[in-house]
This record gives sequence, C-alpha cells and structure tokens, in this order.
Amino acid sequence: MSVTSRRRSGLPVRALCPQQGPEDGPQPGIEVVLPLEYTAFCLLHQEGYLRYARERVQDTWMSRQIVEVALGNLATIWPTVISSPRPAAVAWRLLDALISSALRDHRARAAQSKDVVHRLLPPAQADAVILCCRLHLSEARAADLMGVEAPTVASWLRMAQRALPGELTAAPAGGHGGTDTGRQRAPVTQTGRVLPSALRTAGE
Repeated sequence: MSVTSRRRSGLPVRALCPQQGPEDGPQPGIEVVLPLEYTAFCLLHQEGYLRYARERVQDTWMSRQIVEVALGNLATIWPTVISSPRPAAVAWRLLDALISSALRDHRARAAQSKDVVHRLLPPAQADAVILCCRLHLSEARAADLMGVEAPTVASWLRMAQRALPGELTAAPAGGHGGTDTGRQRAPVTQTGRVLPSALRTAGE
C-alpha cells in the first residue's frame, strides 16, 4: 500500500491511503486526518525552522527538505511529543539532529564557514547566537522555537559573549533611530546586549 501526502500551506495535513478492491479495481482512498494540535504547531514554527535551517545549511532546497522531514517525523511521535513538558524542545532537538546529520553528509564550503559558531560554542549557545544575532529574532521568539524560557536564551547569549569576546559594535543611541552612515548596525537583544562581531559575521 502506498501513502501520499496532501499539503496545506506547505504542511502535511492528511495522508491518503489508496484502497485496492478485490474485483472493481482501485477504490477511493481513506484520508487519515492528523491532529489539529500538530497542524497548529507546524504553522506556528515552520517559518522559524526554515530560516534557522537555511542559515546553518546555506542551501534553500536542502533546508526545506530537512524541515519537511523533521515535521513528518514529529507527526509519527506526536502523542509522546504533546504529552512532554516542552513539546517545542523535543521538536528542536529533532530538527537540530537532522541539520547536523546533513552537514556531516554534505560539507559545502559555505555551510562550514557559516556554521562556525557551532564549532566554537556549545550547541545551545550557538543556536541562541544564530537566532538572535543572525536572524534578528527576539529572545522570547528564540526561546519559543527552542522550547526554553527567554531568560535561558539571555543567559546563553551572555555566556557566548564571554566565550568569544571579540570586537563589539555599539548599538545606536537609544537602541532605535539614528542615521545609518553605511556601517552595519549590530543586532541588539531584548536586554540591550550586542554580541561580538565574530559571532555574527564569521565566514562572511
């Protein structure tokens, strides 16, 4: 029996299982509807997953494949995931494992240079740097994707700054506005910290 996927907004929502009748040939397939909570979870997190995967893998097609596999695998263990204290943390670990595997199997030069923070920092700190400094997400949004609390992300960012205390770029006065004279502004976290330029631009 073959199984195909129907998608809505790029997400797997229904599985179509064709049925073979004993005499009359193929019959209309049975549609297996996935849980609404799972679909809502995918809608909430898929864009963040795609952006994170693209930043690490540096390949649009591969990053999309990784996220699709991650969400598909998530569906197979959804009852366990949704009953866990932090479903988003389970999903994040699954996504990270797939990305790490893809990078081992497909060592593109750009991907290696861009993923330098994961060679220099512990995984959680490196993820926080990518989400907050590369992708300019708030600490709260990064925490939501990773399945942790916002203060935890803030702590990881502080530790990353201490571990790699390269040259810092001052934030614009007041954190907003000002005149851009051509110098790229450093991403600033919700708590007003600026991380080392080495973490934001290594390999660029």
